[in-house]
Amino acid sequence: MKILAWYILSLFSCVIVSAQTMVASEAELKTALLKVQPGETIIWKNGSYNNTFINFNPKIDGKLNALIVLKAETPGKVVFKGNSKLIVKGNYLLAEGFFFEGKSTLEKGDVMAFDNTAEHCRISNCAVKNYSPADDFANNNWISIQGIENELDHCYFSGKTNQGPYLVVRYKTGDDYVSGSDAAPSTRHHIHHNYFGLRTLPTDNGGEDMRIGDSKTSFTHGFNIIEYNYFEDQRLEPEVISNKSWDNIYRFNTFMNNDGAMVLRHGQKCFVYGNYFSAKTGRGTSGGIRIINPNQTVFNNYLENLEGGEKPMKAPICIMNGLKGSAINEYFPADSSVVFHNTIYNSVGPAIAVGEGNTSKGKPFDAAKNMVVANNIIVNVKGENKFPVMAKDENASYTFINNVFSNAKNSYQGFNSIKSSQVKKKNGFISVEMKLDTAIVNIINARLAIHNISLSEKEMTNFNSAWKLKKEDLGVTWMK
Repeated sequence: MKILAWYILSLFSCVIVSAQTMVASEAELKTALLKVQPGETIIWKNGSYNNTFINFNPKIDGKLNALIVLKAETPGKVVFKGNSKLIVKGNYLLAEGFFFEGKSTLEKGDVMAFDNTAEHCRISNCAVKNYSPADDFANNNWISIQGIENELDHCYFSGKTNQGPYLVVRYKTGDDYVSGSDAAPSTRHHIHHNYFGLRTLPTDNGGEDMRIGDSKTSFTHGFNIIEYNYFEDQRLEPEVISNKSWDNIYRFNTFMNNDGAMVLRHGQKCFVYGNYFSAKTGRGTSGGIRIINPNQTVFNNYLENLEGGEKPMKAPICIMNGLKGSAINEYFPADSSVVFHNTIYNSVGPAIAVGEGNTSKGKPFDAAKNMVVANNIIVNVKGENKFPVMAKDENASYTFINNVFSNAKNSYQGFNSIKSSQVKKKNGFISVEMKLDTAIVNIINARLAIHNISLSEKEMTNFNSAWKLKKEDLGVTWMK
């Protein structure tokens, strides 16, 4: 019996050893990738490496239940410097535990990327910190997500000072692709539990934390889910997230002390719900949610302490006009969007701005229309424009239903004043009992059906305190 147990243990040990290969250079990785099989792991030895191209492109693909893994010997202890970069090419691959740090000489291209051939691949538990080039006008990205159904999770990004977003999603287009068509394939990426920290840039544009698509591919039906991410201390750029495609979901993210906003810049039929926003920076620049283009749905977000409401396009919730004769990279008006049961607390007003417009293009406005703004809670509006709502274009069309406010000036039918005693506070969050428009609940669920999601009335109206994330719970496990 003892001999049999020893034999089984030895056999198991041999299997484990044979399934792992150690590498410490580009050449060794290339050799290992020619031999690696589904279910096996390549381990990169601990150390500091300069100017290294980690080309994770095995000869054969992994499988659904047998990924090919490339990982650090110890997470965070394999450090890449100089112009080092990682690219993932293939199917069912996992890269994890790598650290890019220090002044970079990679002035073009992506630090980490999923190739446009990548499918069902994952980058996890990796960090990029202070990895900007000396030239702040050099434009690159720290993570580019292409391909189909890829996943980025538990990663950390902080200290970017040069042009270009932290993260971009790019859609695959052929040589015959016509700008503005919906011919690019859906990507269905999952981006979750990541930390996006301090970033600045030499201008005031091109420094988003995240951009999902671009104007050329903005009619692409992306179906990406962005959830449980933490965005902190983003400077100058007016957009923390810039949505530029259709059918994406942004939920359960936390936005802390940012200058920019969650912006539905291009694209249609996106959802923004269950997100938490707060800013106590003293810079007076923080935004909340900006709505552009038709058929957007924004509900059950909690926005407090936002400071930018007196600046153009910086209201906690800003519903935008378009431009007459808009080019594809300009502005189409908000149309038939739903803004339901959001809470705006202790923020500079107006709390909700309808018909805001961008004057920088010098074009006349195409007014926002058919907007439904219902059951929103607005408490303690601050500043000179102490209004729960401000309609900035008389040509805009909207329906205001049973919104409530306290400590502000009443301006419009459908915004009803309540007493401070009606505002309840529990676990640091305010709430108000109100009569709900159940028809809107049904409208939202009808829109969510394309994602196979159905929410109860409670899920649409009760903000869960767990959605205010703790940054120590996100990002890499080894940088705490």
